[in-house]
Order: sequence, then C-alpha cells, then structure tokens
Amino acid sequence: MIRLLESCLVCLALAACAPARRESAVVPGLAVRVGQTPQSDTIVYQRSVTRAGRDSSAGTRTIVLRVLETSHGARLLEVEQRFPGGGGEIVDTAVAELGTLRAVAHRSHQPTRTMRFTFAGNNAEGTVAVHAPTGDSVAPVHQALGGPIFDSNIIELVVAALPLRPGFAAELPFFIYERGGRVVMPVSVRDRTTVSFSTFGPRQVWVVGVGVPGAPATVWVDTETKAVLRVRYDITARATSFTDERVTPLHG
Repeated sequence: MIRLLESCLVCLALAACAPARRESAVVPGLAVRVGQTPQSDTIVYQRSVTRAGRDSSAGTRTIVLRVLETSHGARLLEVEQRFPGGGGEIVDTAVAELGTLRAVAHRSHQPTRTMRFTFAGNNAEGTVAVHAPTGDSVAPVHQALGGPIFDSNIIELVVAALPLRPGFAAELPFFIYERGGRVVMPVSVRDRTTVSFSTFGPRQVWVVGVGVPGAPATVWVDTETKAVLRVRYDITARATSFTDERVTPLHG
C-alpha cells in the first residue's frame, strides 16, 4: 500500500510541475529500446564480493519495474532496487521516461542518509538528509546538468536498451550527485560470445564495458531477450569486485 501511494505521489508531482512534452533522446541520434515493458517485473540477482582473490556471498539485489502514467498521458518507468549496504538495506528508486530512459526523479533511502532529486530542464533539484544520533540535517541540492541525462542507478538497463552491435561505442551522460551531477561515461561493446551462467546455462551475450569513475563496470546482456544476466563493478581503490548474477527466469 505504501509503495502504491509513493508511486501515485510521484505521478501527481510530475504532472503538476511540468506540462506534457515530446520525448527526445538523451543523446541526439542515439535511440534506446526498453525491453520487457510495459508489464511490471521483479528481477533478483545473487551478489558476490571478491576481495584479494576470495569470493563470498553478499545477499541479493532485487529490482522491481513498474510503468506509471501521469494525468498528461506521459508514461514513466519506475525502477526500485533493494540491496545490502551501509550496515543495513539501501532502497534506490529511479523514475525515467519510458521511451527514452531520460531521468525524471530519484530517491534513495540509506541507513545514514536520504536523498531526493527531480530532474527538470537542465538542473537537478532536491535535498540530502543526513541521519545521525544527534539529529538529522537537511541540505538543499541544485546541480546544473547541461542537458538531458540518465540516472546512474539504472546503468545496466540503459546499456541493455542500447542498439548493441560489434564495434558499438558511445559516450553517455549519467547523474552522480557525489561527483557534481553530470558525469560522461564511455560505453563500448567488448565482445559477442557465449558464456555459461549457473541459472541459465550457456547463453550468447554482449559483453559491454562502462567507464564508471573509480568503479568500471562490465555488463553481460543476453542477445536474444536483452536481459541483463550479469553485472560486475571493479572498485580499483579497494581491489574489490561486486558481481550480480540474475537468478530469476528469463522472459521469451
């Protein structure tokens, strides 16, 4: 009930703050194609952590996809993610245009802070609340974005929606609050190959690299269903890798 109420409030807020507008690509000339929508979906990934060559299980990451509609007829994609972090659970929710994945809003509930942003025009507006034993402090946020942007919390979905092909390469703008807002990342197809997965067996995939600052990512996208089967982030400063592997069934 609470999740439904939050979704409705997001739609009402977006409808109130901006009139309907024609969707346009985040990167001119680069179209994205979102798969497995408009139906809702829940996807679970098994997470493992590699430190100093040793692997250990680190729980799961759950993604819930929902399609929302505003009173102006705009269709939005809400992506809620739950995963362990910061001594508790982190819940990140990104809202984007369904047809372009352009970022519209973001909220993050963490053990030590809460963040809320809306992306309107060329700016990110919002608040960051820090939770401490002595009380909470709230700071306003205003960051210039310089144009349309993707939410870095849905990097893998953006990658899967790209027109992947041998030799594909692009530079995409993502929002990262901690790095000042707009961060341009190189994205490129490294290979098309067959990989064996514990849940699905051998599958043909696109292997895509994303130049996330300080944590370069590799995304394995199923060539047939466009599903993200595996994601790995290599945190270079800590010699640590996080790997999420899909365990829920594929569609199609």
